[in-house]
Amino acid sequence: MRSLLLLMATTAAPAFAAVNPLPDDFNALFATTCMQYYYAQDTLRDQMKSHGLEVLPPDQAGFFLGGKEGTAWIFVAPSTRYVISLSKSSVCSVFAQRGNPDQIQAGFQKLVGTAPAPLVAQAPDTAGLGPNNDLAKTVARSWARPADKEELLFVLTTSSSEEVTAQAMASMARVKRDR
Repeated sequence: MRSLLLLMATTAAPAFAAVNPLPDDFNALFATTCMQYYYAQDTLRDQMKSHGLEVLPPDQAGFFLGGKEGTAWIFVAPSTRYVISLSKSSVCSVFAQRGNPDQIQAGFQKLVGTAPAPLVAQAPDTAGLGPNNDLAKTVARSWARPADKEELLFVLTTSSSEEVTAQAMASMARVKRDR
């Protein structure tokens, strides 16, 4: 299964991987699934199938889809389990059962902190996007051109608790822009 991460890392979209090397397995998986195939979601589904990833049954997938319709695939790596989910409303997410929150946060910032031109990266308010407390931290970045009415929103939530279902969750969605 490690070969899936290596294969995906070597095929990452140039806008994401060529500018900055992929920082860690979690962010590499996010870059080479959600980010690379966001505008080609049928291709993402085909990639998951061609790599033999197991589709979670609806009762298990619901957690990873936020209760919405869609598909969730499980990927078991030597270090942890990952779930890649794609909702019918085009929210794409990657979850890691275990991971180093500080490393994942730093990698996420490297990955989405700077947008490819002509897009501009901004740090939106994270209120309402996820928890921010002693055990969990949510950070976000958005990419858009100044005149765009929509933006790509990237959200990462990490937890230092070993008791949570997922210690890291990154998502990507196209949303209306707050002005």
